[in-house]
Amino acid sequence: MTVKMGFKTFKVEKPLEMGNYYGEADYDKSIIKIADRYDNHSKNCTFIHEILHCICLRFGLEKLNNDEHAIDLLATGIYEAMIDNPHIFTMQNI
Repeated sequence: MTVKMGFKTFKVEKPLEMGNYYGEADYDKSIIKIADRYDNHSKNCTFIHEILHCICLRFGLEKLNNDEHAIDLLATGIYEAMIDNPHIFTMQNI
């Protein structure tokens, strides 16, 4: 699977084991890894978390990129908004 963000296309890998990590993003190599051993909600939230890291790197938001707690909170909030309001992400009925 791939995901396009701006001018870059990232390969998404789902290894079963990643040690203590749920995921990681390598912006320079255009790879996002999500540990496949967790439930779907955890994997989806982790995916958003890693996308946020990529966005921070693209736009030079180094301070935010290094704040894992802030990235976690933003990822959780975005994921909850998506789950609770799926219609807004199809751009219908806004």
